[in-house]
Amino acid sequence: MTDERAPGAFPRAPVSAVGPTELFLWILGLRKRTRVSGNSMLPTLSDGDTVLIQRANTAESGDIVVCRHPFKPQIQLIKRVADTTSEGLFLKGDNPPESTDSESLGRIPWHHLRGRVTSRFETKAANS
Repeated sequence: MTDERAPGAFPRAPVSAVGPTELFLWILGLRKRTRVSGNSMLPTLSDGDTVLIQRANTAESGDIVVCRHPFKPQIQLIKRVADTTSEGLFLKGDNPPESTDSESLGRIPWHHLRGRVTSRFETKAANS
């Protein structure tokens, strides 16, 4: 099997389906639900997908996170962490042509981090 990632690209871990443990944690209020809007995270996450997030104040390269937009606080960004420094997160969308991310916004300060995506609800295919 060949690695089809671009040189310098970071690993793209899949997002697992919501299982019994994640569902239980959501019911207990230990996970928050949010909906993906847009195509910036294709093929990992699609427009309309619903994901669960775990509140977090740290993240590692490769994690998919939810952050507040640095200039429009009412907007949430769902992106992959490409790099971290003491100043903040460098976020990238898995689908760069469709992504507004750190390439245009710069580093996202740590205090904008809302949480880490832990799983997503399975959606039925349109032809099912």
